[in-house]
Amino acid sequence: MNRNGKLCVRAVPARILDGTTIDAMWRLYDEHYDHVDRATFEHDLAEKTLVFLGTDAGSGAVVGFSTALFYRYRHGGRTVGIYFSGDTIIHPRYWGQTALQRCVTATLLRWKLRHPFTRLYWYLICSGYRTYLSLVRNFPAHWPHHERATPPWERALIDSLSRSRYDEAWKSDRGVISFGERQPVLKVVVAPLTTGVLALPEVRFFMQVNPDYGRGDELAMIARVNARAVGGMAIKWLRRALSFRSRGAPARVADLPRPAV
Repeated sequence: MNRNGKLCVRAVPARILDGTTIDAMWRLYDEHYDHVDRATFEHDLAEKTLVFLGTDAGSGAVVGFSTALFYRYRHGGRTVGIYFSGDTIIHPRYWGQTALQRCVTATLLRWKLRHPFTRLYWYLICSGYRTYLSLVRNFPAHWPHHERATPPWERALIDSLSRSRYDEAWKSDRGVISFGERQPVLKVVVAPLTTGVLALPEVRFFMQVNPDYGRGDELAMIARVNARAVGGMAIKWLRRALSFRSRGAPARVADLPRPAV
C-alpha cells in the first residue's frame, strides 16, 4: 500500500510491541536524533508502559511515536499522578496533524475519569522548542512559565521528580537535565529556529532558561492536567474541524498546529 500522508495514532501497551515495530521506531529515532544508540533506546522503552504509535493511514508504516509512563508519586504530603512522556518523534512529513495530541489527550482524560480525586501532572523534559510549545500552548497551568514565577510547591515537585529520575544529571540550579557533551539531540535540520519562531515570547523564554538546548540539555517542566486544559483543547479542535467543514475542504497540513518532535 502507498503512503497517503494521513497520520493515525493509537495507544499501544509497550509490552505487546513486536520486534518489527521496535526496529521501525528505532530507525525513525536514529534518523532524526544525533548521539543516540540502540541499547539506551531499548532500555528507556522497557521502562515505559504505553506507546502512542503513529502510522501512515495508507501504508501502515511507522512514522512517529511517543513513549509514556503513568505512576503515582508522593510529594509534600500529597499523592499525585504523574504522566511522564519519553522519546517522541513525528516524521516532518506529518507535521501539522493533531492525531498525536488527540490520542494523548484522550488517554489523559481516561486516567482522570478513573482517578477523579487525584491530581495529575504531566512531567516533561525537552530540548526541542516544538515539544516545549506543545505543552505550554495546551496546558495553561504549567511551570516554569514565561510570564510568572513558579510557586514553591510546584518548583519542589519538579526538583523532586527530576532528582529521583536523573540523580546527578539533574542540575537544580539551572532547572535542566544534562548528561554532558554527547547526549541525544534533535538534528538541526529537523526543527530550525526561523525568524518567526524566535519572535515567540515562549520560545525566547525557553532559550533563556535552557541556553544549552542545542547540545541536548533538557528543560524539566510540569503541567497540571485538569478539566480546563482538556476541555479547552477539545473545543479548539472542534472549532477547527467545523471551520474546515464550512469551507468545504479537508484540513490542510499548513492549517493545523504542528505536533512536538
